[in-house]
Amino acid sequence: MWSTQASEQIGAIHAMMASGHRSVHMERHTLIIWGLTAAGLILVGTAIFTPERFPVTWVRAISSTIFVATVLALVAYLDFYLMRRKRDLREESISFVQLQVTKVWWLLLGLIVVINLGMNFFGGGYMFYSLVLILMGLALYIHGLFSKQMLSLAGIMMILLGLATISLRLPFSLIEWLTVFCFGLGWPLLGLTLNLSVLTHSWKHRIALTMGWLLLVTAPTIAAYKWSSLREAPATKSITLAEYLQQGEQTGMTEQVVVLASGSTVPLQVEVTGDVLTGSNVTTLPMVLSQPIEIAVKGSKPDGRFRVGDGDWKNFIYNYRLRDFSMVSTLDPKHGPLVKLKLHISTNN
Repeated sequence: MWSTQASEQIGAIHAMMASGHRSVHMERHTLIIWGLTAAGLILVGTAIFTPERFPVTWVRAISSTIFVATVLALVAYLDFYLMRRKRDLREESISFVQLQVTKVWWLLLGLIVVINLGMNFFGGGYMFYSLVLILMGLALYIHGLFSKQMLSLAGIMMILLGLATISLRLPFSLIEWLTVFCFGLGWPLLGLTLNLSVLTHSWKHRIALTMGWLLLVTAPTIAAYKWSSLREAPATKSITLAEYLQQGEQTGMTEQVVVLASGSTVPLQVEVTGDVLTGSNVTTLPMVLSQPIEIAVKGSKPDGRFRVGDGDWKNFIYNYRLRDFSMVSTLDPKHGPLVKLKLHISTNN
Protein backbone atom coordinates (compact mmCIF):
# COMPACT_ATOMS: atom_id res chain seq x y z
CA MET A 1 0.00 0.00 0.00
CA TRP A 2 2.76 2.36 1.00
CA SER A 3 4.75 1.45 -2.13
CA THR A 4 1.78 2.27 -4.38
CA GLN A 5 1.26 5.66 -2.77
CA ALA A 6 4.97 6.47 -3.02
CA SER A 7 5.10 5.56 -6.70
CA GLU A 8 2.04 7.70 -7.39
CA GLN A 9 3.62 10.64 -5.58
CA ILE A 10 6.88 10.19 -7.46
CA GLY A 11 4.94 10.04 -10.74
CA ALA A 12 3.08 13.22 -9.86
CA ILE A 13 6.37 14.95 -9.02
CA HIS A 14 7.87 13.86 -12.37
CA ALA A 15 4.79 15.10 -14.22
CA MET A 16 4.98 18.43 -12.41
CA MET A 17 8.71 18.78 -13.23
CA ALA A 18 8.08 17.89 -16.88
CA SER A 19 5.27 20.44 -17.04
CA GLY A 20 7.58 23.06 -15.58
CA HIS A 21 10.37 22.24 -18.02
CA ARG A 22 7.98 22.49 -20.99
CA SER A 23 5.92 25.38 -19.70
CA VAL A 24 6.20 27.59 -22.79
CA HIS A 25 2.85 27.94 -24.52
CA MET A 26 2.73 30.17 -27.58
CA GLU A 27 -0.65 31.80 -28.03
CA ARG A 28 -2.42 31.55 -31.36
CA HIS A 29 -2.45 35.31 -31.87
CA THR A 30 1.35 35.53 -31.59
CA LEU A 31 2.09 33.78 -34.87
CA ILE A 32 -0.79 35.53 -36.63
CA ILE A 33 0.25 39.03 -35.53
CA TRP A 34 3.97 38.57 -36.13
CA GLY A 35 3.45 36.79 -39.45
CA LEU A 36 1.18 39.45 -40.91
CA THR A 37 3.44 42.21 -39.55
CA ALA A 38 6.57 40.72 -41.15
CA ALA A 39 4.85 40.23 -44.52
CA GLY A 40 3.42 43.75 -44.38
CA LEU A 41 6.79 45.30 -43.54
CA ILE A 42 8.38 43.60 -46.56
CA LEU A 43 5.67 44.72 -48.98
CA VAL A 44 5.12 48.22 -47.58
CA GLY A 45 8.76 48.93 -46.80
CA THR A 46 9.87 47.94 -50.30
CA ALA A 47 7.26 50.24 -51.82
CA ILE A 48 7.97 53.23 -49.56
CA PHE A 49 11.74 53.30 -49.10
CA THR A 50 12.83 53.37 -52.75
CA PRO A 51 15.93 55.04 -54.22
CA GLU A 52 13.62 57.45 -56.06
CA ARG A 53 12.02 58.73 -52.83
CA PHE A 54 15.23 58.54 -50.77
CA PRO A 55 18.19 59.04 -53.14
CA VAL A 56 20.71 59.41 -50.29
CA THR A 57 21.70 55.96 -49.05
CA TRP A 58 22.21 56.78 -45.38
CA VAL A 59 18.93 58.71 -45.18
CA ARG A 60 17.06 55.78 -46.72
CA ALA A 61 18.79 53.31 -44.40
CA ILE A 62 18.15 55.28 -41.21
CA SER A 63 14.54 56.06 -42.16
CA SER A 64 13.67 52.45 -42.97
CA THR A 65 15.41 51.21 -39.81
CA ILE A 66 13.47 53.63 -37.59
CA PHE A 67 10.21 52.66 -39.31
CA VAL A 68 10.83 48.91 -38.93
CA ALA A 69 12.07 49.20 -35.34
CA THR A 70 9.05 51.29 -34.33
CA VAL A 71 6.57 48.85 -35.87
CA LEU A 72 8.28 45.83 -34.29
CA ALA A 73 8.37 47.50 -30.87
CA LEU A 74 4.63 48.28 -31.04
CA VAL A 75 3.81 44.74 -32.15
CA ALA A 76 5.98 43.28 -29.37
CA TYR A 77 4.07 45.33 -26.80
CA LEU A 78 0.72 44.31 -28.32
CA ASP A 79 1.68 40.64 -28.38
CA PHE A 80 2.83 40.64 -24.74
CA TYR A 81 -0.26 42.57 -23.63
CA LEU A 82 -2.62 40.11 -25.35
CA MET A 83 -0.70 37.16 -23.92
CA ARG A 84 -1.00 38.47 -20.34
CA ARG A 85 -4.68 39.25 -20.87
CA LYS A 86 -5.44 35.72 -22.06
CA ARG A 87 -3.48 34.21 -19.19
CA ASP A 88 -5.38 36.35 -16.71
CA LEU A 89 -8.70 35.23 -18.20
CA ARG A 90 -7.63 31.60 -17.80
CA GLU A 91 -6.23 32.35 -14.34
CA GLU A 92 -2.78 31.22 -15.45
CA SER A 93 0.61 32.76 -14.86
CA ILE A 94 3.47 33.33 -17.30
CA SER A 95 6.28 30.99 -16.34
CA PHE A 96 9.84 32.15 -15.79
CA VAL A 97 10.99 30.03 -18.74
CA GLN A 98 8.51 31.69 -21.09
CA LEU A 99 9.62 35.15 -20.00
CA GLN A 100 13.25 34.29 -20.74
CA VAL A 101 12.40 32.71 -24.11
CA THR A 102 10.36 35.82 -24.99
CA LYS A 103 13.48 37.90 -24.33
CA VAL A 104 15.39 35.69 -26.77
CA TRP A 105 12.62 36.34 -29.33
CA TRP A 106 13.02 40.10 -28.89
CA LEU A 107 16.81 39.79 -29.07
CA LEU A 108 16.63 38.01 -32.44
CA LEU A 109 14.23 40.65 -33.76
CA GLY A 110 16.65 43.38 -32.69
CA LEU A 111 19.48 41.48 -34.38
CA ILE A 112 17.49 41.42 -37.64
CA VAL A 113 17.02 45.21 -37.45
CA VAL A 114 20.75 45.77 -36.87
CA ILE A 115 21.71 43.39 -39.71
CA ASN A 116 19.36 45.24 -42.06
CA LEU A 117 20.98 48.56 -41.13
CA GLY A 118 24.48 47.19 -41.62
CA MET A 119 23.68 45.63 -44.99
CA ASN A 120 22.31 48.96 -46.24
CA PHE A 121 25.77 50.46 -45.70
CA PHE A 122 28.15 47.57 -46.32
CA GLY A 123 26.27 45.37 -48.80
CA GLY A 124 25.14 41.75 -48.61
CA GLY A 125 21.43 42.55 -48.95
CA TYR A 126 20.98 39.50 -51.21
CA MET A 127 21.15 37.26 -48.13
CA PHE A 128 18.96 39.39 -45.84
CA TYR A 129 15.66 37.53 -46.27
CA SER A 130 17.48 34.20 -46.00
CA LEU A 131 18.93 35.31 -42.67
CA VAL A 132 15.47 36.45 -41.54
CA LEU A 133 14.08 32.98 -42.25
CA ILE A 134 17.00 31.35 -40.42
CA LEU A 135 16.85 33.60 -37.34
CA MET A 136 13.06 33.42 -36.93
CA GLY A 137 13.24 29.67 -37.52
CA LEU A 138 15.79 29.56 -34.70
CA ALA A 139 13.37 31.53 -32.51
CA LEU A 140 10.61 28.96 -33.14
CA TYR A 141 13.04 26.10 -32.51
CA ILE A 142 14.10 27.57 -29.15
CA HIS A 143 10.44 28.01 -28.17
CA GLY A 144 9.77 24.40 -29.14
CA LEU A 145 12.52 23.10 -26.86
CA PHE A 146 10.47 24.26 -23.86
CA SER A 147 7.00 23.64 -25.26
CA LYS A 148 4.69 20.73 -26.04
CA GLN A 149 3.53 22.49 -29.21
CA MET A 150 4.90 21.65 -32.65
CA LEU A 151 7.26 24.62 -32.81
CA SER A 152 10.67 22.95 -33.12
CA LEU A 153 9.74 21.17 -36.34
CA ALA A 154 8.37 24.39 -37.82
CA GLY A 155 11.57 26.18 -36.81
CA ILE A 156 13.72 23.53 -38.47
CA MET A 157 11.70 23.86 -41.68
CA MET A 158 12.24 27.62 -41.73
CA ILE A 159 15.97 27.22 -41.09
CA LEU A 160 16.22 24.72 -43.94
CA LEU A 161 14.29 27.07 -46.23
CA GLY A 162 16.68 29.91 -45.42
CA LEU A 163 19.76 27.74 -46.02
CA ALA A 164 18.27 26.39 -49.28
CA THR A 165 17.72 29.90 -50.67
CA ILE A 166 21.41 30.67 -50.11
CA SER A 167 22.87 27.37 -51.33
CA LEU A 168 20.67 27.21 -54.45
CA ARG A 169 21.36 30.90 -55.29
CA LEU A 170 17.71 31.58 -55.95
CA PRO A 171 16.68 34.92 -57.51
CA PHE A 172 16.32 37.67 -54.94
CA SER A 173 12.73 38.41 -55.91
CA LEU A 174 11.84 34.72 -55.46
CA ILE A 175 13.39 34.75 -51.96
CA GLU A 176 11.47 37.93 -51.20
CA TRP A 177 8.15 36.36 -52.20
CA LEU A 178 9.00 33.20 -50.27
CA THR A 179 9.60 35.26 -47.13
CA VAL A 180 6.34 37.15 -47.62
CA PHE A 181 4.25 34.00 -47.92
CA CYS A 182 6.18 32.14 -45.23
CA PHE A 183 5.24 34.83 -42.72
CA GLY A 184 2.02 36.20 -44.17
CA LEU A 185 0.44 32.81 -44.93
CA GLY A 186 2.56 30.14 -43.23
CA TRP A 187 2.66 31.62 -39.74
CA PRO A 188 -1.10 32.30 -39.45
CA LEU A 189 -1.79 28.74 -40.65
CA LEU A 190 0.72 27.42 -38.13
CA GLY A 191 -0.96 29.46 -35.40
CA LEU A 192 -4.37 28.02 -36.25
CA THR A 193 -3.07 24.43 -35.97
CA LEU A 194 -0.90 24.85 -32.86
CA ASN A 195 -3.53 23.65 -30.40
CA LEU A 196 -5.08 20.96 -32.61
CA SER A 197 -3.58 17.84 -31.04
CA VAL A 198 -5.46 15.67 -33.55
CA LEU A 199 -3.13 16.91 -36.30
CA THR A 200 0.10 16.51 -34.33
CA HIS A 201 -0.32 13.51 -32.00
CA SER A 202 1.91 11.23 -34.14
CA TRP A 203 5.02 11.69 -36.26
CA LYS A 204 3.13 10.69 -39.40
CA HIS A 205 0.62 13.46 -38.83
CA ARG A 206 3.37 15.95 -38.05
CA ILE A 207 5.28 15.13 -41.23
CA ALA A 208 2.08 15.32 -43.29
CA LEU A 209 1.22 18.69 -41.71
CA THR A 210 4.75 19.95 -42.38
CA MET A 211 4.64 18.88 -46.04
CA GLY A 212 1.23 20.50 -46.45
CA TRP A 213 2.49 23.70 -44.85
CA LEU A 214 5.51 23.71 -47.16
CA LEU A 215 3.29 23.24 -50.22
CA LEU A 216 0.94 26.04 -49.16
CA VAL A 217 3.92 28.38 -48.80
CA THR A 218 5.88 27.49 -51.94
CA ALA A 219 2.98 27.24 -54.40
CA PRO A 220 1.85 30.89 -54.12
CA THR A 221 5.51 31.92 -54.00
CA ILE A 222 6.19 30.44 -57.43
CA ALA A 223 2.94 31.88 -58.80
CA ALA A 224 3.74 35.38 -57.50
CA TYR A 225 7.28 35.17 -58.87
CA LYS A 226 6.02 34.21 -62.33
CA TRP A 227 3.45 37.00 -62.19
CA SER A 228 6.06 39.58 -61.23
CA SER A 229 8.35 38.33 -64.03
CA LEU A 230 5.57 38.81 -66.58
CA ARG A 231 5.05 42.35 -65.32
CA GLU A 232 8.67 43.17 -66.11
CA ALA A 233 8.14 42.64 -69.85
CA PRO A 234 7.68 45.97 -71.70
CA ALA A 235 4.63 46.42 -73.89
CA THR A 236 6.55 48.03 -76.76
CA LYS A 237 8.59 46.55 -79.62
CA SER A 238 12.37 46.60 -79.75
CA ILE A 239 14.48 48.96 -81.85
CA THR A 240 18.16 48.79 -82.69
CA LEU A 241 20.75 51.04 -81.10
CA ALA A 242 21.27 52.81 -84.44
CA GLU A 243 17.54 53.61 -84.69
CA TYR A 244 17.54 54.90 -81.12
CA LEU A 245 20.56 57.14 -81.77
CA GLN A 246 18.95 58.59 -84.89
CA GLN A 247 16.18 60.03 -82.73
CA GLY A 248 18.67 62.39 -81.14
CA GLU A 249 17.13 64.56 -78.44
CA GLN A 250 13.58 63.75 -79.58
CA THR A 251 13.32 60.58 -77.51
CA GLY A 252 10.73 62.14 -75.18
CA MET A 253 9.47 60.27 -72.12
CA THR A 254 7.89 57.34 -73.94
CA GLU A 255 9.02 53.83 -73.11
CA GLN A 256 11.33 52.16 -75.63
CA VAL A 257 13.31 48.94 -75.81
CA VAL A 258 16.81 49.24 -77.25
CA VAL A 259 18.73 46.20 -78.48
CA LEU A 260 22.50 46.11 -77.98
CA ALA A 261 23.73 43.50 -80.46
CA SER A 262 26.28 40.83 -79.64
CA GLY A 263 29.78 42.24 -80.12
CA SER A 264 28.73 45.80 -79.25
CA THR A 265 31.18 47.81 -77.17
CA VAL A 266 29.87 49.38 -73.98
CA PRO A 267 32.23 51.90 -72.33
CA LEU A 268 32.68 51.42 -68.58
CA GLN A 269 33.78 54.61 -66.86
CA VAL A 270 35.66 53.97 -63.62
CA GLU A 271 36.45 56.68 -61.08
CA VAL A 272 38.60 55.98 -58.03
CA THR A 273 38.87 58.39 -55.10
CA GLY A 274 40.59 58.11 -51.73
CA ASP A 275 42.56 59.90 -49.04
CA VAL A 276 45.89 58.96 -50.69
CA LEU A 277 44.80 59.94 -54.23
CA THR A 278 44.78 63.33 -55.85
CA GLY A 279 43.65 64.80 -59.16
CA SER A 280 41.32 63.10 -61.61
CA ASN A 281 41.49 59.30 -61.40
CA VAL A 282 39.03 58.40 -64.13
CA THR A 283 39.47 55.82 -66.86
CA THR A 284 37.18 54.22 -69.45
CA LEU A 285 37.26 50.50 -70.16
CA PRO A 286 35.65 49.06 -73.31
CA MET A 287 33.41 46.07 -72.57
CA VAL A 288 32.38 43.80 -75.45
CA LEU A 289 29.04 41.99 -75.18
CA SER A 290 29.02 38.25 -75.78
CA GLN A 291 25.20 38.14 -76.12
CA PRO A 292 22.56 40.62 -77.28
CA ILE A 293 20.90 42.61 -74.50
CA GLU A 294 17.54 44.39 -74.62
CA ILE A 295 17.22 47.41 -72.30
CA ALA A 296 13.99 49.21 -71.41
CA VAL A 297 14.53 52.96 -71.68
CA LYS A 298 12.30 55.82 -70.63
CA GLY A 299 13.49 59.14 -71.99
CA SER A 300 17.25 58.74 -72.02
CA LYS A 301 17.61 56.58 -68.92
CA PRO A 302 17.24 52.81 -68.48
CA ASP A 303 14.45 52.01 -66.01
CA GLY A 304 16.19 48.88 -64.71
CA ARG A 305 14.54 46.21 -66.86
CA PHE A 306 16.67 44.16 -69.25
CA ARG A 307 16.77 40.84 -71.06
CA VAL A 308 19.75 38.77 -72.17
CA GLY A 309 19.17 36.98 -75.47
CA ASP A 310 15.77 35.30 -75.55
CA GLY A 311 15.61 34.88 -71.78
CA ASP A 312 13.13 36.27 -69.31
CA TRP A 313 12.91 39.96 -68.50
CA LYS A 314 14.75 40.85 -65.33
CA ASN A 315 15.30 43.84 -63.11
CA PHE A 316 18.68 45.43 -62.48
CA ILE A 317 18.01 45.73 -58.73
CA TYR A 318 17.40 42.00 -58.32
CA ASN A 319 19.47 40.31 -61.03
CA TYR A 320 22.67 42.29 -61.46
CA ARG A 321 25.54 41.14 -59.25
CA LEU A 322 29.27 41.66 -58.92
CA ARG A 323 30.84 38.35 -57.90
CA ASP A 324 34.36 36.98 -57.36
CA PHE A 325 35.65 40.41 -56.44
CA SER A 326 39.39 40.42 -55.76
CA MET A 327 42.10 43.08 -55.51
CA VAL A 328 45.80 42.26 -55.40
CA SER A 329 48.63 44.78 -55.10
CA THR A 330 52.32 44.23 -55.89
CA LEU A 331 55.45 46.33 -55.53
CA ASP A 332 58.58 44.91 -57.14
CA PRO A 333 61.75 46.52 -58.55
CA LYS A 334 60.88 45.50 -62.11
CA HIS A 335 57.30 46.78 -62.49
CA GLY A 336 56.94 49.17 -59.56
CA PRO A 337 53.55 49.57 -57.82
CA LEU A 338 50.67 47.68 -59.42
CA VAL A 339 47.08 47.07 -58.36
CA LYS A 340 45.12 44.28 -60.06
CA LEU A 341 41.32 44.44 -59.80
CA LYS A 342 39.18 41.49 -60.88
CA LEU A 343 35.42 41.07 -60.73
CA HIS A 344 32.71 38.99 -62.38
CA ILE A 345 29.47 40.55 -63.60
CA SER A 346 26.52 38.15 -63.45
CA THR A 347 22.91 38.52 -64.60
CA ASN A 348 21.97 34.88 -64.06
CA ASN A 349 19.97 33.53 -61.16
